[in-house]
Amino acid sequence: MSLKFNIELSYPNFTLDCQHDLNLDGITGILGHSGSGKTSLLRIIAGLNRHATGSISLKDTDLQDSANKHFIKPELRDIGFVFQDARLFPHLNVLGNLEFAAKRCPSSTLTIDEVIELTQIKHLAVQHVELLSAGEKQRVALARALLAEPKLLLLDEPLSALDNKARSAMVNLLRTIHQRLNLPMIYVSHSIIEIQQLADEVLVMENGKIVQHGHVHQVINNLNANISDEFSTQTSLTLKVKQHLINFGLTQLDFEAPSSGQVNLYSNLQPQALNSSLRCYILASDISISREEPAMSSIMNSLAGKITDITRLNKNAALVKVDILNHIFSVNITRYSVERLRLAKDDNVFIQFKASAIRSY
Repeated sequence: MSLKFNIELSYPNFTLDCQHDLNLDGITGILGHSGSGKTSLLRIIAGLNRHATGSISLKDTDLQDSANKHFIKPELRDIGFVFQDARLFPHLNVLGNLEFAAKRCPSSTLTIDEVIELTQIKHLAVQHVELLSAGEKQRVALARALLAEPKLLLLDEPLSALDNKARSAMVNLLRTIHQRLNLPMIYVSHSIIEIQQLADEVLVMENGKIVQHGHVHQVINNLNANISDEFSTQTSLTLKVKQHLINFGLTQLDFEAPSSGQVNLYSNLQPQALNSSLRCYILASDISISREEPAMSSIMNSLAGKITDITRLNKNAALVKVDILNHIFSVNITRYSVERLRLAKDDNVFIQFKASAIRSY
């Protein structure tokens, strides 16, 4: 399914001007700083702002065409929306909120019981919504949106008020729902960590425009060039759990790349099941470079690659990008090491990182 839009919206001090053709097979993240236009774009897609001009189509349906004065109302677009604040009815309990939503969607094939089970809120059914935590409220808001069986689910920073534990649980829940219902999602956030955990494809917005688009790992790699803090630069990747070496507190992971084979990596013991995919990142400061293949080293992970770029970060540090199996690894080392090893673009090198350097969520 695809979402096509070519829209413009002008305010006194801001103009949103976006054109794109999105493939909605997975979860699309929209990343940008506050005020970049993320929420405005989402509201226009949902039909919540009629002042925007241009065209929007979802699959084979034209949702908006200003030139022909065509506009489908929000409630007729088959689009669900989960807001930053849950927007539940305060005078109803959880079940009452869901029953109210179900009455407005009589053609839905999903039952309230099915949605309650899917969003894991059975224990909250009779709770008054004002007694719920922020994370619980968002689960109820998500359940309410799912009852309409939307073709597309829009989520506007729904995790911003949650603590780390609740945020991680919600991310896992959203991925489960996406997989079980085959439900396309567009997820807005200013947090690169949330986008990295959840999204498959990413749009980056800046000053009302889409300035980048691509696979999540590629976009994060591109963003590294704009990160001034050398210790925040990272390599983003997805690894597959191959086996757990419980006696050693390690997990063996497969690092795969199309047409390039695979290699084994090792991390600290992970809780995920065998063959499951693991979203990971490695800080550039946790990776080292060697001219020769390391032998008899206590460092578990060693990969061969080719330098694609060397950038000076400041008077002491440099960022080296190394292509390994068509995936770019970012490495932060001293400029002294660059000179001592005589590193240059297109050089063949080896990178090393400890098992503890592979971080997951």
